[in-house]
Amino acid sequence: MEEKERNKSRLWLIGIFSSLGLLVWALLGWTGTEMMFHATDGAEFCGNCHVMSPMVNSYRDDVHGGKNANGFRATCLQCHLPHDTPQAYGFAKARTGMHDLWAQWTYDLKQIDWEAKRERREEYTYDSGCLSCHENLERSTMASNKAFVAHRPYFQKTTQKTCVTCHAHVGHFELQENLKASQSMAQF
Repeated sequence: MEEKERNKSRLWLIGIFSSLGLLVWALLGWTGTEMMFHATDGAEFCGNCHVMSPMVNSYRDDVHGGKNANGFRATCLQCHLPHDTPQAYGFAKARTGMHDLWAQWTYDLKQIDWEAKRERREEYTYDSGCLSCHENLERSTMASNKAFVAHRPYFQKTTQKTCVTCHAHVGHFELQENLKASQSMAQF
């Protein structure tokens, strides 16, 4: 009987230590993932690629890049990844990161038509990111009849327009000028 009790105690200890080990492993994995997501979501990381310099420069000169009274800065991925669910965010981050890495290795980056990409901005700028900061947008526009009327179809979901359909230059102040300057520098 005494041997059975010792074996039972050992099994409990093994179970407790195994559970603690799994918990520590899960926390370290989660913390590491969060750290990696945070380290790769802003202009400091995105600007490491020379091809992104015009976007980073125009972002830094924009209200969303810190040129505002409060010093608030949205990160690149707050706008350029979906925030509907953590799974959508993680999947899009992995897919986009792999695409960008592949592009760096295989594309002729000087041939990218950034102006054409700007025309398709709705494909890579997400309203869920805009609304994560502008969460009270509907209520705040009620103070201005002009703003409320302009946004009403959006709030009523009777339009296919997204935030950047109307706010085309948000996030990147004078991007076109930065792109032109970058292209002229590349010619030298």
